[in-house]
Parts: sequence; structure tokens; C-alpha cells
Amino acid sequence: MTAAAVLLLVGTGITLVSLIVVHLLPTGLNPLRDPVSQYGITRYRGWYWSAAAGAALAGVGGAVFFAPTSSTIAIVTVVLLVMFAVARALIGFFPMDAPERAATRAGRLHNLLATAAFASVTAAAFTGAGALRDAGFADASVWSTVCGAIMALGTVGLILATRAGLRAFFGLAERLIYVGFLAWFVLLAVLALS
Repeated sequence: MTAAAVLLLVGTGITLVSLIVVHLLPTGLNPLRDPVSQYGITRYRGWYWSAAAGAALAGVGGAVFFAPTSSTIAIVTVVLLVMFAVARALIGFFPMDAPERAATRAGRLHNLLATAAFASVTAAAFTGAGALRDAGFADASVWSTVCGAIMALGTVGLILATRAGLRAFFGLAERLIYVGFLAWFVLLAVLALS
């Protein structure tokens, strides 16, 4: 098994298990409305931290997967995945601001890190599709684009939720981004194993 496959599978597995567990715990949060990051300011924050660390690990795995390819698009994908991994690794140290509370420096940094993570992994799925196509993986390229489109749709949902008064669907839109990047990391792991 390659290093990329191990990092992708372990990181994605940690993230997925952590998110499932924290969603089943009695947090009082509503997955349709509340952001995933809000678990990080509950007494169950350790599960959120492990999900963030797992995602960072998977991001490193994705970078390792694309690194051997010297095409420009693959290099861009590696840079985007490193950005994602760094943002996910740091986000647990900067908790979001509690709802209805004044903005803090840590909360603003949290928002910047979340934006950097989501934007970079979404872009990486699209650039990665190009690198996969160039490497002869046409079907995987299509699926990479689909994962990127799912993340982009989630991003549009986040923007609408914050700007158009659809706050009740913020959590759902954000979780769509998670579904997109977790599915993409599984796709990359399968390719790394083949």
C-alpha cells in the first residue's frame, strides 16, 4: 500500500468516524442549521479536533498522491492540498465564536481558516480532475469534477445561507462540502491503491 493511500484512508476514516460520533452525541446542535465548527465549542470538542486533524492528514495524502506528477496542474493541486491541510491542522486552535456573542480574534481567524480550507480543497478537486485526465484516468477525472461540483454547490449554499437569510440551512450546505471532499479523498485512495 502506498503512503498516499495510507494517509488518505486513515485521515478520511478518522474524519468520518469523528463526525459521525459527534453528530450522535447529545450536543443540542442541529445539523441542518449549525456549522460543524460549533461542535468545537461544546464539551465534545475533542471529536471536532480529531475530525479536523484527520482531514489535514487526508489533505497531506492527497498532496503525496499528486506530487510525483510534474505537470503544472498537478503542482497547483499539490499546493492547494497543502493549503487545505495547513488550514485544517490549525483550525482547532482557533475556535469559532459562539452564536450571539461578539466577534473575537480567534473567531475571525477561524473563519479565515475555514474559508481557506473549503476554497482550496474545492479548487483542488477541479485542478486534480485535469491532472487525472492528463494521466489517463478519464473516469476518475469525471468523478473528481463531480466532487468539486458538490463542494461548489455547498459553497453557494453557505453564501446564500449567510447573505439571503437562509441561516436555517447553513449546516446542511457546509456538510455538503464535507461530503464532497471526503468522497474525493476516497476516490484518490482507491486510485492510489490501484
